[in-house]
Amino acid sequence: MSTSPGDEPRPQPFVLERSQRLSRSLIWGCQRAFYERQGIDAWRQGIIPNFITSNSVIGRAYAQVVIGWMRDWCAGSRGPGGRLAAPDPSQPFYLVELGSGAGRFAFHFLDAFRRLHALSQLRDVGFRYVMTDLSERNIEYWQTHPRLQPLMEEGVLDVARFDAVHDEQLVLRRSGTVLAPGSLGNPLALVANYFFDSIPQDAFTLSNGILHECLVTISSPQPEPELDAPDLMDRVTVTFEDRPVEGTYYGDPELDRIVQHYQEQLDESTVQIPSEALRCIRRLQRLSGDRLLLLSGDKGQASQDELSERWPGIGLVRHGGAFSLMVNYDAIGHYFRNRDGQVLRPMHRHASLHVGAFLLGQPPDGHGEAELAYEEAIERLGPDDYSTLLKRLEQTYKAMSLEELLAALRWSRFDADMLLDAFPALMEQIETASLPLQHEVCWAIQQVWEASYLLEGEDDLAFHLGTLLYAMDRTADALTFFEHSLRLCADEPSAYFNKGMCLLRLGQDAQGKECFLQALALSPDFTQAQEMLAEMEAPGWQGLKEDEEEEEVPETPSEA
Repeated sequence: MSTSPGDEPRPQPFVLERSQRLSRSLIWGCQRAFYERQGIDAWRQGIIPNFITSNSVIGRAYAQVVIGWMRDWCAGSRGPGGRLAAPDPSQPFYLVELGSGAGRFAFHFLDAFRRLHALSQLRDVGFRYVMTDLSERNIEYWQTHPRLQPLMEEGVLDVARFDAVHDEQLVLRRSGTVLAPGSLGNPLALVANYFFDSIPQDAFTLSNGILHECLVTISSPQPEPELDAPDLMDRVTVTFEDRPVEGTYYGDPELDRIVQHYQEQLDESTVQIPSEALRCIRRLQRLSGDRLLLLSGDKGQASQDELSERWPGIGLVRHGGAFSLMVNYDAIGHYFRNRDGQVLRPMHRHASLHVGAFLLGQPPDGHGEAELAYEEAIERLGPDDYSTLLKRLEQTYKAMSLEELLAALRWSRFDADMLLDAFPALMEQIETASLPLQHEVCWAIQQVWEASYLLEGEDDLAFHLGTLLYAMDRTADALTFFEHSLRLCADEPSAYFNKGMCLLRLGQDAQGKECFLQALALSPDFTQAQEMLAEMEAPGWQGLKEDEEEEEVPETPSEA
């Protein structure tokens, strides 16, 4: 039988995997390969979303909860002067972050935590924050980052490679300390932001009281000789099918107990079980004798009521060559409660980010300080509310007064991204602002700089700060930031030009001329640099005068 071209059958996809348990699927190998190969570039290039879990607001919120938790555990011990002491004064409290990624959260957390710690009765209690990741490239990057190096030299920060699926101990790279089961004299704090959504889990559907496992089939339009290729997820199609479950699923009493609970309590629902997250927690809690705080922020279901709603499928979200899934925090809560632990979660439903606190062990007087800190820092105008309100605020910067813009920056704890977004609105107002308000802007600029954690390839923060200062005639300070810009971003013609204008204002004409020449060497059509050089070489040049109208400087690096 003949067929016309329009009737030609579509080519059949190449099936790479058929009807596999989700937690055993080859997609997890692709995930590992992506993160190990991309390293810091996954964040530097904006492939992996991270702002909501890596800003000053969430860093301080977590710091407040950890301080409260430490106060609970130190309540029964006193050191010199009656100040609080650790259960084991010979060891620090270890605060371990899983999947530290670019390192930005660690910086913001430690910036806030060290301030709170120094002002509290815990100031004699030692602590050490440990950044962990699967990727060696990330670990190498942290050890060279100028914001993290001083913390490592101070001894409050260390790093380790940690594989959440296999490892049972952490070997700290700088101190050489090995955190092994039973080795910690004090309770352990864990941080896991946007982490559990990226390690293996399983999925089930419940219908008429019958439990089905969701099996995954992976197909590609082309043959795939490397099944762990880091770009494989860009090409494959992921489909699911249901198959009834007979008997116990895991052969692990703790995990099977959670599955059984859902089978008995839910109907017409899709449930994901964070199996590897629960096994990882179980291994790490052994380090400190089952005394644990877990703080975790992610997208997911926080309660059984949310699980009762029929979710449209598994909810796999792709991020370039990586992906993420929803996190069942209700299941994590069951795990902790089944071990006589405690769960803290907001009473309201989250809009973008659920942050839960999970506690094991019993301090002398309970977890009152941790509960209070969680209520104040997380539940009431916490990281999720901040993210929700910020999305609205970003639409209104142009209509805000300078006083309102400064208030927003203070509210954000001087977030660099907020300043960059509000930069055009700030530029419109600062030149004509009163001197006291300009002083406030200058102080805010310094706070933003001190609170910043820069990655190569991101917007040039130093350039923008320098431009704001130049517009307010803070020439020497502006010059400093343009030099920062050239040091960090290198060979940017606009930064050379703006530096040259600062030098002219300061009477350093020869150095200014050299900057204009460098700008032209990089961008021969840079009109402003050409005009300034022509003006300087014209007869009668006597330098810039205070009352003389100047050449406007580029406000962004791309204007050259």
